[in-house]
Amino acid sequence: MIKRTKLLIFLGLILLLAACSGEASSEKSETGVRTIEVAVPPTSKPLSWEENGKLVGYEPDILRLVDEKLADYEFNLVGVADSAAEIGLDTGKYDMIAQGLFKSAEREEKYLLPSENNGASLMKIYTNDKDIKEMKDLVGKKIVPTTPTGGVFNFLMAWNEENPEHEIEFQTSDAGLSYADRLKEVDSGKYDALILPSNLGQSKIIENENLNIHVTDPVKVFPTYFLIYKTEENKKFAEEVGNALKELKEEGELSELSIKYYDEDVFIHE
Repeated sequence: MIKRTKLLIFLGLILLLAACSGEASSEKSETGVRTIEVAVPPTSKPLSWEENGKLVGYEPDILRLVDEKLADYEFNLVGVADSAAEIGLDTGKYDMIAQGLFKSAEREEKYLLPSENNGASLMKIYTNDKDIKEMKDLVGKKIVPTTPTGGVFNFLMAWNEENPEHEIEFQTSDAGLSYADRLKEVDSGKYDALILPSNLGQSKIIENENLNIHVTDPVKVFPTYFLIYKTEENKKFAEEVGNALKELKEEGELSELSIKYYDEDVFIHE
Protein backbone atom coordinates (compact mmCIF):
# COMPACT_ATOMS: atom_id res chain seq x y z
CA MET A 1 0.00 0.00 0.00
CA ILE A 2 2.84 2.41 0.91
CA LYS A 3 4.61 1.68 -2.38
CA ARG A 4 1.37 2.27 -4.29
CA THR A 5 0.82 5.59 -2.50
CA LYS A 6 4.36 6.71 -3.32
CA LEU A 7 3.84 5.74 -6.95
CA LEU A 8 0.62 7.76 -7.16
CA ILE A 9 2.35 10.79 -5.62
CA PHE A 10 5.23 10.42 -8.08
CA LEU A 11 2.86 10.22 -11.06
CA GLY A 12 0.95 13.23 -9.74
CA LEU A 13 4.16 15.26 -9.62
CA ILE A 14 4.98 14.31 -13.22
CA LEU A 15 1.53 15.42 -14.38
CA LEU A 16 1.87 18.68 -12.44
CA LEU A 17 5.25 19.43 -14.00
CA ALA A 18 3.90 18.63 -17.47
CA ALA A 19 0.98 20.99 -16.89
CA CYS A 20 3.30 23.76 -15.72
CA SER A 21 5.54 23.20 -18.73
CA GLY A 22 2.59 23.41 -21.12
CA GLU A 23 1.38 26.58 -19.42
CA ALA A 24 4.79 28.29 -19.84
CA SER A 25 4.90 27.32 -23.51
CA SER A 26 1.41 28.72 -23.99
CA GLU A 27 2.40 32.00 -22.31
CA LYS A 28 5.34 32.39 -24.65
CA SER A 29 3.18 31.86 -27.74
CA GLU A 30 0.61 34.34 -26.41
CA THR A 31 3.17 37.13 -26.61
CA GLY A 32 3.03 36.79 -30.40
CA VAL A 33 6.83 36.95 -30.67
CA ARG A 34 8.44 34.14 -32.64
CA THR A 35 12.18 33.47 -32.47
CA ILE A 36 13.83 33.21 -35.88
CA GLU A 37 17.12 31.31 -36.06
CA VAL A 38 19.37 33.02 -38.60
CA ALA A 39 22.70 31.53 -39.74
CA VAL A 40 25.39 33.96 -40.93
CA PRO A 41 29.08 33.38 -41.77
CA PRO A 42 31.49 33.95 -38.83
CA THR A 43 34.61 34.65 -40.95
CA SER A 44 33.50 36.51 -44.11
CA LYS A 45 34.60 40.08 -43.40
CA PRO A 46 33.12 42.58 -44.36
CA LEU A 47 29.94 40.61 -45.16
CA SER A 48 29.76 38.99 -41.73
CA TRP A 49 32.27 38.05 -39.07
CA GLU A 50 32.61 37.47 -35.34
CA GLU A 51 34.31 40.09 -33.20
CA ASN A 52 34.53 40.03 -29.40
CA GLY A 53 31.90 37.32 -29.28
CA LYS A 54 29.41 39.25 -31.44
CA LEU A 55 28.45 38.79 -35.07
CA VAL A 56 29.06 42.03 -36.95
CA GLY A 57 29.26 43.21 -40.55
CA TYR A 58 27.04 44.24 -43.42
CA GLU A 59 24.40 41.51 -43.24
CA PRO A 60 24.20 41.27 -39.41
CA ASP A 61 23.57 45.02 -39.32
CA ILE A 62 20.80 44.69 -41.92
CA LEU A 63 19.25 41.77 -40.05
CA ARG A 64 19.12 43.81 -36.85
CA LEU A 65 17.43 46.69 -38.68
CA VAL A 66 14.88 44.29 -40.18
CA ASP A 67 14.33 42.76 -36.74
CA GLU A 68 13.54 46.20 -35.30
CA LYS A 69 10.78 46.63 -37.89
CA LEU A 70 9.17 43.23 -37.26
CA ALA A 71 7.44 43.36 -33.87
CA ASP A 72 6.21 39.76 -34.11
CA TYR A 73 9.68 38.28 -34.53
CA GLU A 74 12.99 38.17 -32.70
CA PHE A 75 16.12 37.20 -34.62
CA ASN A 76 18.76 34.96 -33.07
CA LEU A 77 21.95 35.28 -35.14
CA VAL A 78 24.24 32.24 -35.17
CA GLY A 79 27.70 32.01 -36.76
CA VAL A 80 27.72 29.03 -39.14
CA ALA A 81 30.02 28.06 -42.04
CA ASP A 82 28.41 28.42 -45.48
CA SER A 83 27.90 24.73 -46.32
CA ALA A 84 26.63 23.85 -42.85
CA ALA A 85 24.21 26.79 -42.94
CA GLU A 86 22.58 25.62 -46.16
CA ILE A 87 22.28 22.06 -44.84
CA GLY A 88 20.71 23.47 -41.67
CA LEU A 89 18.24 25.46 -43.74
CA ASP A 90 17.32 22.35 -45.74
CA THR A 91 16.45 20.50 -42.53
CA GLY A 92 14.66 23.41 -40.84
CA LYS A 93 17.35 23.83 -38.17
CA TYR A 94 17.61 27.46 -39.29
CA ASP A 95 14.68 29.59 -40.39
CA MET A 96 16.83 31.87 -42.55
CA ILE A 97 20.42 32.17 -43.79
CA ALA A 98 22.37 35.22 -44.91
CA GLN A 99 25.52 34.70 -47.00
CA GLY A 100 25.40 37.24 -49.83
CA LEU A 101 23.52 34.66 -51.91
CA PHE A 102 22.40 35.03 -55.53
CA LYS A 103 18.89 34.23 -56.76
CA SER A 104 18.56 31.16 -58.97
CA ALA A 105 15.70 29.06 -60.32
CA GLU A 106 16.79 26.18 -58.09
CA ARG A 107 16.82 28.35 -54.96
CA GLU A 108 13.45 29.90 -55.80
CA GLU A 109 12.02 26.39 -56.05
CA LYS A 110 13.66 25.13 -52.88
CA TYR A 111 13.38 28.13 -50.54
CA LEU A 112 11.39 31.29 -49.91
CA LEU A 113 13.05 34.54 -51.02
CA PRO A 114 11.90 38.00 -49.90
CA SER A 115 10.53 40.26 -52.62
CA GLU A 116 13.45 42.65 -52.07
CA ASN A 117 17.19 41.97 -52.31
CA ASN A 118 19.43 42.94 -49.38
CA GLY A 119 22.35 44.14 -51.48
CA ALA A 120 24.30 43.32 -54.61
CA SER A 121 27.47 41.54 -55.53
CA LEU A 122 29.24 43.63 -58.16
CA MET A 123 31.49 41.52 -60.35
CA LYS A 124 34.56 43.62 -61.21
CA ILE A 125 37.94 43.21 -62.89
CA TYR A 126 41.05 43.98 -60.82
CA THR A 127 43.96 44.60 -63.18
CA ASN A 128 47.40 46.17 -63.68
CA ASP A 129 46.39 47.29 -67.18
CA LYS A 130 44.20 50.40 -67.44
CA ASP A 131 43.26 49.43 -70.99
CA ILE A 132 41.24 46.55 -69.54
CA LYS A 133 37.78 47.98 -68.94
CA GLU A 134 35.33 45.22 -69.82
CA MET A 135 35.13 41.48 -70.25
CA LYS A 136 36.06 41.33 -73.93
CA ASP A 137 39.34 43.08 -73.07
CA LEU A 138 40.39 39.92 -71.19
CA VAL A 139 40.70 37.85 -74.38
CA GLY A 140 44.29 36.60 -74.56
CA LYS A 141 45.12 37.84 -71.05
CA LYS A 142 46.42 35.85 -68.08
CA ILE A 143 43.64 35.50 -65.52
CA VAL A 144 44.23 34.58 -61.87
CA PRO A 145 42.87 31.00 -61.52
CA THR A 146 39.43 30.80 -59.96
CA THR A 147 38.03 28.08 -57.74
CA PRO A 148 36.38 25.29 -59.78
CA THR A 149 32.97 26.06 -58.30
CA GLY A 150 31.18 29.18 -57.16
CA GLY A 151 30.06 32.51 -58.54
CA VAL A 152 33.14 33.57 -60.52
CA PHE A 153 33.53 30.19 -62.22
CA ASN A 154 29.84 30.12 -63.17
CA PHE A 155 30.03 33.72 -64.40
CA LEU A 156 33.02 32.97 -66.67
CA MET A 157 31.42 29.81 -68.03
CA ALA A 158 28.22 31.73 -68.81
CA TRP A 159 30.22 34.53 -70.46
CA ASN A 160 32.03 32.10 -72.78
CA GLU A 161 28.79 30.35 -73.69
CA GLU A 162 27.04 33.63 -74.48
CA ASN A 163 30.04 35.33 -76.12
CA PRO A 164 31.89 32.73 -78.23
CA GLU A 165 33.50 35.51 -80.28
CA HIS A 166 35.14 36.83 -77.08
CA GLU A 167 35.96 33.56 -75.33
CA ILE A 168 38.18 34.00 -72.27
CA GLU A 169 40.71 31.33 -71.36
CA PHE A 170 41.07 30.68 -67.63
CA GLN A 171 42.35 28.06 -65.24
CA THR A 172 40.89 26.74 -62.00
CA SER A 173 42.69 26.04 -58.75
CA ASP A 174 41.94 24.68 -55.28
CA ALA A 175 45.06 26.32 -53.83
CA GLY A 176 42.97 28.45 -51.47
CA LEU A 177 44.97 31.65 -51.90
CA SER A 178 43.69 34.63 -49.94
CA TYR A 179 42.21 37.60 -51.79
CA ALA A 180 45.25 39.63 -50.71
CA ASP A 181 47.63 37.09 -52.29
CA ARG A 182 45.61 37.04 -55.52
CA LEU A 183 45.66 40.83 -55.76
CA LYS A 184 49.41 40.84 -55.13
CA GLU A 185 49.90 38.43 -58.04
CA VAL A 186 48.17 40.96 -60.29
CA ASP A 187 50.19 43.84 -58.85
CA SER A 188 53.44 41.93 -59.50
CA GLY A 189 52.51 41.24 -63.13
CA LYS A 190 52.32 37.47 -62.72
CA TYR A 191 48.72 37.77 -63.94
CA ASP A 192 46.97 40.49 -65.92
CA ALA A 193 43.66 40.43 -64.11
CA LEU A 194 41.55 39.01 -61.31
CA ILE A 195 37.75 38.71 -61.47
CA LEU A 196 35.90 38.90 -58.17
CA PRO A 197 32.76 40.30 -56.53
CA SER A 198 33.64 43.64 -54.96
CA ASN A 199 32.17 42.87 -51.52
CA LEU A 200 35.08 40.79 -50.23
CA GLY A 201 37.17 43.59 -48.74
CA GLN A 202 39.36 44.25 -51.79
CA SER A 203 39.31 48.04 -51.45
CA LYS A 204 40.83 47.84 -47.96
CA ILE A 205 43.45 45.32 -49.12
CA ILE A 206 44.49 47.52 -52.05
CA GLU A 207 44.73 50.53 -49.76
CA ASN A 208 46.54 48.79 -46.89
CA GLU A 209 49.01 46.96 -49.17
CA ASN A 210 49.54 50.02 -51.40
CA LEU A 211 48.88 47.96 -54.53
CA ASN A 212 48.88 49.46 -58.01
CA ILE A 213 45.55 47.97 -59.04
CA HIS A 214 43.00 49.41 -61.46
CA VAL A 215 39.37 48.48 -60.69
CA THR A 216 36.78 48.48 -63.47
CA ASP A 217 33.13 49.40 -63.27
CA PRO A 218 30.88 46.40 -62.60
CA VAL A 219 30.86 43.93 -65.49
CA LYS A 220 27.89 42.13 -63.93
CA VAL A 221 25.53 42.92 -61.05
CA PHE A 222 24.14 40.05 -58.96
CA PRO A 223 21.46 41.07 -56.40
CA THR A 224 21.83 39.15 -53.12
CA TYR A 225 19.03 37.65 -51.03
CA PHE A 226 18.23 36.07 -47.70
CA LEU A 227 17.01 32.47 -48.04
CA ILE A 228 14.11 31.31 -45.86
CA TYR A 229 13.01 27.79 -44.94
CA LYS A 230 10.01 26.92 -47.10
CA THR A 231 6.86 26.38 -45.04
CA GLU A 232 3.34 27.78 -45.12
CA GLU A 233 4.02 29.60 -41.85
CA ASN A 234 7.12 31.27 -43.29
CA LYS A 235 5.35 32.69 -46.34
CA LYS A 236 3.98 35.55 -44.26
CA PHE A 237 7.39 36.00 -42.61
CA ALA A 238 9.13 36.22 -46.01
CA GLU A 239 6.61 38.82 -47.13
CA GLU A 240 7.24 40.91 -44.01
CA VAL A 241 11.02 40.69 -44.47
CA GLY A 242 10.59 41.94 -48.04
CA ASN A 243 8.47 44.87 -46.86
CA ALA A 244 11.02 45.77 -44.18
CA LEU A 245 13.89 45.71 -46.70
CA LYS A 246 11.90 47.96 -49.03
CA GLU A 247 11.39 50.49 -46.24
CA LEU A 248 15.07 50.38 -45.30
CA LYS A 249 16.00 51.10 -48.92
CA GLU A 250 13.62 54.04 -49.09
CA GLU A 251 15.02 55.40 -45.82
CA GLY A 252 18.58 55.17 -47.17
CA GLU A 253 19.67 52.81 -44.39
CA LEU A 254 20.91 50.07 -46.72
CA SER A 255 22.90 52.52 -48.85
CA GLU A 256 24.58 53.82 -45.69
CA LEU A 257 25.59 50.31 -44.64
CA SER A 258 26.87 49.54 -48.14
CA ILE A 259 29.11 52.62 -48.07
CA LYS A 260 30.24 51.80 -44.52
CA TYR A 261 31.33 48.24 -45.30
CA TYR A 262 32.09 48.29 -49.05
CA ASP A 263 33.10 51.93 -49.65
CA GLU A 264 30.41 52.20 -52.33
CA ASP A 265 26.64 52.24 -52.68
CA VAL A 266 25.74 49.00 -54.45
CA PHE A 267 22.10 50.09 -54.71
CA ILE A 268 22.81 52.69 -57.41
CA HIS A 269 23.09 49.74 -59.82
CA GLU A 270 19.50 48.57 -59.28
